[in-house]
Amino acid sequence: MAIASSLAVAAVARAPPFHWQKPETARWMAGTLDWGFLSTISTRSEASSVGDAFGNPYSFSDASTGVPYFYASMLDASMIDLFVTNGSKPRASLTLSESAITDPGFIFRQYCKIGTNLGDPENPPCARLVLSGNIVKLTANSTEEKKAKEALFSRHPSFEQYPPGHDFFAAKMEVDTVWLIDWYGGAAIILHRTTLP
Repeated sequence: MAIASSLAVAAVARAPPFHWQKPETARWMAGTLDWGFLSTISTRSEASSVGDAFGNPYSFSDASTGVPYFYASMLDASMIDLFVTNGSKPRASLTLSESAITDPGFIFRQYCKIGTNLGDPENPPCARLVLSGNIVKLTANSTEEKKAKEALFSRHPSFEQYPPGHDFFAAKMEVDTVWLIDWYGGAAIILHRTTLP
């Protein structure tokens, strides 16, 4: 019975909300997608120029909370931009596209599929979400770190095989801005840091 209940909950969680349900759509995308592009401002001059926008594919899990958690290494270019070099700032954006959903159950969502009538990841009904905020390293062995690692390793099993000598750690994005396009008529700003208490 517990397995059937879990599957029912998963099926409901995977169903896309209606386009007028903006916060629900943002939450659905963060809970459904496994990866996005983490964008930083480059602090490096190797294969980049200081000050350039730098996007890097990044796996994440939201641990059913809406908070994006990452498993990262200080050897990674994005983490160097955020934490290591002079001029580093912990600010980043995580960009998600509904077109990254490859589940065959979503075949009916033709507006994301290139080659169909109006289908393209840039077509407004193919939802795009940008979460922005500060990236924060989680305290080792804290309750939150344990919960984050459990969620990350469950969604991305290969993480458990990563080499220990590469200084991997769990981090989260403290989201303060949510930008969404999921229909015609422009972007919805669901949350912006200037509106926070």
